[in-house]
Amino acid sequence: MYHYTKPEMHQWALRVQVPDASVSKTLNVSGESTVSEVTLKLVELLGNLRNWSKYALWCTDKRTWLIAPRATLNTYGLDAGNKVIFTTTSKKLSVQLPDRTQLDLEKADFSNTLFSVVCTICRDLRIRHPEELSLLRCAKEEDLKDARNVTARRTFRVRKQNKPKSKKESGAGVSSSNALNAGANGDTLSPHGSLANVTQLTPDEIDHIDIKEGKTMDERAMMNAGWLDSSKSLMEQDVQEGDMLLLRFKYFAFLDLNIQRDEARINALFHQAVRSVLSEDVVPTESECLEFAAYQFAVEQAVRNPPKLARAISPGNDDLDSALADLEVSLGANDPDIEKLNNSVLPNYNRELQADLKFKRPHRIFSFLAKPKMHHFAFRDTTMSFYKDSENPGAPDFIQDLKDCTIVPEVDIKKMKYILHIKPPGAKEYKVLFADKEEFCKWTAACRLASKGKPISDSTYDAEIEIVKTMCNMQEHSQTLKLARNKRPPVKADDIKTEDFVSARIGRKHRPENLGHLILESHNQLPKRETTATEYRLQYILKWERLMDFGMSYFIVKFDKSKKEELLGIARTHMSRFDLSPPHDLLKTWHWTSLQSWNVNWEIKKLTFNVDGDSHTFECHSADIKIVHEYIGGYIFLTLRKESDTELDKEMFYKLTGGWQ
Repeated sequence: MYHYTKPEMHQWALRVQVPDASVSKTLNVSGESTVSEVTLKLVELLGNLRNWSKYALWCTDKRTWLIAPRATLNTYGLDAGNKVIFTTTSKKLSVQLPDRTQLDLEKADFSNTLFSVVCTICRDLRIRHPEELSLLRCAKEEDLKDARNVTARRTFRVRKQNKPKSKKESGAGVSSSNALNAGANGDTLSPHGSLANVTQLTPDEIDHIDIKEGKTMDERAMMNAGWLDSSKSLMEQDVQEGDMLLLRFKYFAFLDLNIQRDEARINALFHQAVRSVLSEDVVPTESECLEFAAYQFAVEQAVRNPPKLARAISPGNDDLDSALADLEVSLGANDPDIEKLNNSVLPNYNRELQADLKFKRPHRIFSFLAKPKMHHFAFRDTTMSFYKDSENPGAPDFIQDLKDCTIVPEVDIKKMKYILHIKPPGAKEYKVLFADKEEFCKWTAACRLASKGKPISDSTYDAEIEIVKTMCNMQEHSQTLKLARNKRPPVKADDIKTEDFVSARIGRKHRPENLGHLILESHNQLPKRETTATEYRLQYILKWERLMDFGMSYFIVKFDKSKKEELLGIARTHMSRFDLSPPHDLLKTWHWTSLQSWNVNWEIKKLTFNVDGDSHTFECHSADIKIVHEYIGGYIFLTLRKESDTELDKEMFYKLTGGWQ
């Protein structure tokens, strides 16, 4: 009888370095050893020096994580000659947001895909639709010169500068919760939780980082070489701990920009739009530049002096009468149970109002010339009467039953006016003028009750007075804020730093003081209404989207049937081919709706796409062909989105942008 004996696998020594423990261990493994087995052996040798749950194996020469627990070393192609380290998957990373705020992540996941990292950052920043953003390497002057060299593109890196700070400067990193509130008001973007610190950089610190913006079309095309691969991890793309990356909108197809839900998203997009206009990534006309400057100036003014008008329960109600109705509902004045309780209280049948008030009758002609006259008024039950002679009243000269009358109160704190407009059914309106607020509140409450058929003796009269007083205080507070705002000294043209509002091209055409006047004139032409900073930002973005060359990302390519380099522009609805030499004439346009297929030959780094039966092949000279492939797949993915609240289909995103290499 024969017994089968499993042959012994050839074992070899795998040396693993552990930088955090400053040790290295040698393990006896075989090609069939799984990642989980190797990790378990290593942890047993290391002991309980620290918690190793957030650590994983990283092969430095193959530039890959060994994280699939059931995968064998043969699967990864490892042998004794490979260098492996055991390192933490969470590392520090600095991210610069579009508003130049620096976000210091304490535990960025260097083992997960870049797209997952971006989703996490956007979730913490409360930015919806993370598929529209990505991380970009910082470009320097030398990077743009050598960007056509693949090796040079991998050096787009800025190390975080750990400069000593004074006690005053050390307060720049605000707590996460406070920073989030600041972002909601439009000042900065910031995450929640305890994983990050947010620092607003000064202009000198920004210059020290030396982030380059492309000026020529060639440089703008080379800037796109810095985009990271969404389907690879940070570690696989040579991002090291302490590096700084830029979080930017990569795809210019924005779904459902909503003021109530997208304050942080609109703020980030606004700052990126401003940089695009000032650096002339898009080239608006001079009048459009001044309009952009006006909106940007309006944003700054709204941030400094935010509208804080006191509003009624329903923000759409600006008049006092409708606001009173809303306040009644909120206080339960019309609640049946409260009504029943109030009616159970003994009413005051002897209650009566008397006062000398000004009265303005309706006239058929020249009513605006009629002046109000002083009369003696009396109010009892639901009836208001007035007498011409207050000393010898006698019979009333005018009696009005207020049931079903329209009562409209009016308060003007600037002119110290308290007016009650009374309009009987089928008759003209007349006015009663009061000298002080106390008297106004008593009579307004009585008239409002009478209009509902309730007498002044009703038990709800005192509650009605309090409602009217509350609304008067709100109205006065609102008008006081308006008066205070109007008394602020106006902004002078000399106070405007014009280079922050217009591009250098426009700045060279005008003197700074003249340009400041033009910006103020354009600002004065904006609609005169209370508008928040977020609303102005959204208007800026919508105007930016209407520009001719909005959202075009450029690459320097060479088509197979062409003898010279050309520009390839990729936008949200189409892909265009331009002449590389100025003025960059448009040669051809292909719309995504006509695109039948596209694929990449990863060996020769060429992309082929088919449109309407025609095949076109090109190679990219300014960036890796994977970036171009991801741009095309990304825009195709964005065109497939239908509803804003549907769950993000990450699998489809990876399928369209990841490719196969």
